[in-house]
Order: sequence, then structure tokens, then C-alpha cells
Amino acid sequence: MPDSSRTSSFPAVLTARRESGAGLHLVTLTPARAHAQAYRAPGQYIEVRAEANGYFVLAGEIGAPSWELLVRTSGGASDALTGSPEGTVFDVVGPLGAGFPLEQAAGRALVVAVAGSALAVTRPILRDRIARRESRSTSVYIGARTAGDVALESEVVGWMNAGVRVVLCLSRPELDDRATLGAARRATGYVQAVLAADAREGLVTAGLVFGAGPAGMLDELRNLPSAAPGLEVMTNV
Repeated sequence: MPDSSRTSSFPAVLTARRESGAGLHLVTLTPARAHAQAYRAPGQYIEVRAEANGYFVLAGEIGAPSWELLVRTSGGASDALTGSPEGTVFDVVGPLGAGFPLEQAAGRALVVAVAGSALAVTRPILRDRIARRESRSTSVYIGARTAGDVALESEVVGWMNAGVRVVLCLSRPELDDRATLGAARRATGYVQAVLAADAREGLVTAGLVFGAGPAGMLDELRNLPSAAPGLEVMTNV
């Protein structure tokens, strides 16, 4: 993440919060309208300044008057966002980063590769793809221990119902309950390994890959074009 220590912060009010499954919460922050409208591309994120500052990918609709964040309680700013009462005012910076260029994906096959709370970035991307009627040329690779560790289950089901291909990349498949997200394809391994194997087998051959997640995962995703030269990989860092 970039150094934002010299960037001016501004207030945003915690206006809603709900559990989203897998130990995560969907948190809504409402800044002034001018700041809200600065969110222009999925993959942008904000810094929340609390006892320990934290960075959070924006998970809501582009152009909306409020921001949504998918937050796991893990200390620092995460705890503040999941434990503070509605009406709490936070100092925030952003949106930061260029995000993902949705217009470049228009008319092309798109793979979204995410792990953990980075699932947040998938929401605005898939809203755009479904609205463009491009869901059937869209795949989502989600990294988790089991299907039960995937947040926003009802939304993921909705993506599949719209025609999106969802692949669960499971690190602990022996613990998996196949009744959860039963229509999704299951594969064993981390997102980058499963996607690379699919590229070698010709299941993914061309188009864009948008990747969001841990640094090590993104480093390996950037090597994907060596397995499938028709792929173009973009990451949000």
C-alpha cells in the first residue's frame, strides 16, 4: 500500500453494519458527497485511521452515496469498524489507487481472482458484468479454506444463477461441506495455483484477469501469461 501519511483525512460516519458470513461484516461508511463520488473504479480502497490504521477495499456500488467495506475482525481499525456503534465518526483517506479498468474488460472474457476479504472487489465488478450481460464470459476464482469460509453466500449464489462461473479454491477440502455453494466448482489449492493449472489445461485461454489478495498470490498471478499468453493480468497493487 502507498504511503498516505501526508494525505489529508476527512470524516466518514459509520451508518450501518451487518454480518456477511465467514466471520466478516459488511460495514457502511458515509462521507461527504464529494468524497463518496471520488470512488470511480472497483479495486480502489481507503485508509481508516484508528488506533492502528488499516486499508480496506471498497465493496459497494460505484457512484453510491456511501461506501461499503468487507471487514474481518483482526485488530486495529478492523476491530474499531466492527465494534463501534453506528454514528461513530472515523478519519479516512481515499479512495486510493487506480482500481480496475472495467471498460477494458468490456466484450472480453474476464477472470476475477480473489482470496479472503478481497472478495469485496468482486461485488462492483460483477454488478457491471451482469448489467452488461457478460456474466457468461466471467469467471470468479475464490480462495478459502472451505466453502463455509466464503462470505456473502447469497450473493455468490446470485452470481452463479446469472451465469457466472465460480471456482472455489480450497486449502482444506477435507473439511468442506458440499451443501454450501453446491453449484460451484471445487478445486484443491490456492487461487493462483488452480488458475495456472486451468490455464495449462486450456480451461482459461484468453482475456483479462483482475487479481486482489495477498502480495504473494498477486506475484504468482503476474506470471500467468507464461502459461497462457492470451491472458492479461492486472492487480490492484
